[in-house]
Amino acid sequence: GSTNGLEGNYVDTVNDRANFKALLVEFRTQLNAYGAQTGRDYLLSAFLPANPADITAGGWNDPAIFNSLDYGNVQGYDLHGAWEPTLTGHQGNLYDDPADPRAADRRFSVNKAVTAYTSAGVPARKLGLGLAM
Repeated sequence: GSTNGLEGNYVDTVNDRANFKALLVEFRTQLNAYGAQTGRDYLLSAFLPANPADITAGGWNDPAIFNSLDYGNVQGYDLHGAWEPTLTGHQGNLYDDPADPRAADRRFSVNKAVTAYTSAGVPARKLGLGLAM
């Protein structure tokens, strides 16, 4: 790997957010044009991260991208896992666990994830929640 993404798959931290937003606008434009030809509506959705740091870093909490997306599914699971060899916790906890020894900004919960979107202005009606099965 590299410090800027996977080897050969570099992350452009300066332009990625704007490029992604432009890509969504283009997808929406093309889906609308295709829908006009077929007489059907086509949905555009995205799988959304739950980590507030990733939400902000990726620009997922920009309400403007939801002008292109019909909805987004917030990851409401895998909030704990094998990557935490000295910590266990709920797979999809609704709220922070007060017994979690990590710093507050490293504690994940469904509530914290959804709030990161809605407090930035993303309409709640545009959010779904992925659940662990």
